[in-house]
Amino acid sequence: MAQVRDGKFATLKTKLGWTALFFACFMVGRNIPIPLLSDQATNTSQVNTDLLNAANIASGGNFFHPSVFSLGLGPWMGAAILWRFLLIGKITRDRKVPEETVKRARDLVMVALAVVQAVSLMSRYQIQGTSWGPFSDIVNAQVFVVVVLTLGAVLVAWLANQNEDKGLGGVTMFILYQIIITAMRNTQVLSAATADAQSVRVLWFVVLACVCVVLVGVFAGNAELRLHVNKTSIDSGYTGVSYLPVKLNPAGASPIMYALTLLVIPHYVAHAAGAVFPGASAGADRFLAAWGLNTHRGFVAYLVLLFVMTIFFGLFMVNPKDIAKRMKNGGEYFDNVPPGQATKRFLSRNVVGLSVFSGIVLVLFTGLPMYFIGQFPNLQYVLMAPGTVMILLGLLWVLREEIADTTLGTKYDFTFKTQPSRAAA
Repeated sequence: MAQVRDGKFATLKTKLGWTALFFACFMVGRNIPIPLLSDQATNTSQVNTDLLNAANIASGGNFFHPSVFSLGLGPWMGAAILWRFLLIGKITRDRKVPEETVKRARDLVMVALAVVQAVSLMSRYQIQGTSWGPFSDIVNAQVFVVVVLTLGAVLVAWLANQNEDKGLGGVTMFILYQIIITAMRNTQVLSAATADAQSVRVLWFVVLACVCVVLVGVFAGNAELRLHVNKTSIDSGYTGVSYLPVKLNPAGASPIMYALTLLVIPHYVAHAAGAVFPGASAGADRFLAAWGLNTHRGFVAYLVLLFVMTIFFGLFMVNPKDIAKRMKNGGEYFDNVPPGQATKRFLSRNVVGLSVFSGIVLVLFTGLPMYFIGQFPNLQYVLMAPGTVMILLGLLWVLREEIADTTLGTKYDFTFKTQPSRAAA
């Protein structure tokens, strides 16, 4: 919803102004080169670039053109999902830990992930040594690059959080920018990559998947399951009927982004371990070679993770536990469903059912096309197009709803006027 400032809802113009400021800072940071790099090209000879390319789009990063903001939102997204997925958030809520303490702990997880990703990316760069520092020239330069990348990731997360509070779109704007820039860069090589007849057949398969994704995305954005809610003094023949709406795709496009982010974290850890401990480099290379998107293991792992994330985010977005508690406290209930745990189970069954359907759709239309990455590595961005379109539709839909909420909020006047006293009258 639009936010209240100085007794009024923030106007769309105000929020756009803040977003423009944060977005300008993000674009500037993406074009600031990292000092001490002797070559702007990234050395990717020892890694599977297919997974890095996918994570590059999903997190707003800039891995192959090193800059201060090369890590993008990857550490922030990884920390967010790990915090929820590992039930750390639930443990802290049960122990009634202060929210400020929870936030600091979550930020520490983000910084730790940022350091691991920074070490992984640093090891791929050709770095000039520097004499200042307590270590050798090369080590001093490597530490400096890791610090710059980590601080850049923290700053991107801060910009995203500030845009969430004051601007429009939150993290959506940064990821949208990366999707658009990547699409523009790869459109130029599309004709050369699809020159042979076999590539053309794969291209038509991808086009069909994209069409299905658009149709499903538009339909899922409008469709919803309405659960009848009995409310005191509302549900009657005179005042109308109340419903609890649950979207057909409760998770939206989040499973694709977070599945790719989670899948790439072990790659960062393995590559960083190989860089820090030379004896582990051989094992790290074997792991990286076995778990890329171009391998059967990596491909199956991505599909499973995509399906599981769809159910997880569906339950996270709807949150049956909180809704059941709120309905019980407000004297509300579903038809033939007692309040409390029965209501929670009823909501969970419905959300899981819708999420399973959505997960199957995502796996079929956005996951299966990536099976051909191993056979057609030059078509990677084309094969990722259905998932990219799904992310784009989901982000645009969220942005549309936020704009609608903002314009609706500005129609109300929250100015309090004092009534004249009787003496004055």
